[in-house]
Amino acid sequence: MDSNQSQSSQGTSQLDATLNALQGGLANAAGAAGPNIAGWIKTLQGNTQLSGISSELQNLHDALGSGASDTGALAKSLSTLGEHTTKAADSATPDAQAKLRELGQALTSAAGQLRG
Repeated sequence: MDSNQSQSSQGTSQLDATLNALQGGLANAAGAAGPNIAGWIKTLQGNTQLSGISSELQNLHDALGSGASDTGALAKSLSTLGEHTTKAADSATPDAQAKLRELGQALTSAAGQLRG
């Protein structure tokens, strides 16, 4: 297996794990958020096409790590991530497109939950 196939399968399993975490709502996702976000930041490092997602993930990771409870900022970050993720689906591999769209919708939905 070459490194691109390995990266693709790693990314697909990360997508599955992230989707599973978000399916139970924000309360269920909170415990896994830090390590999950850190994993995505590491996976996306060096990918200039996805630098917007990586940068926003870092913002979200920092906000969550600081213990700040600014739900408005968290909602904005999740919404931005949802938009970027949905757009990224257009240029993704066929096996990842549907999952990325689903993840984008889940992030946007989570932002809506925070906004009330």
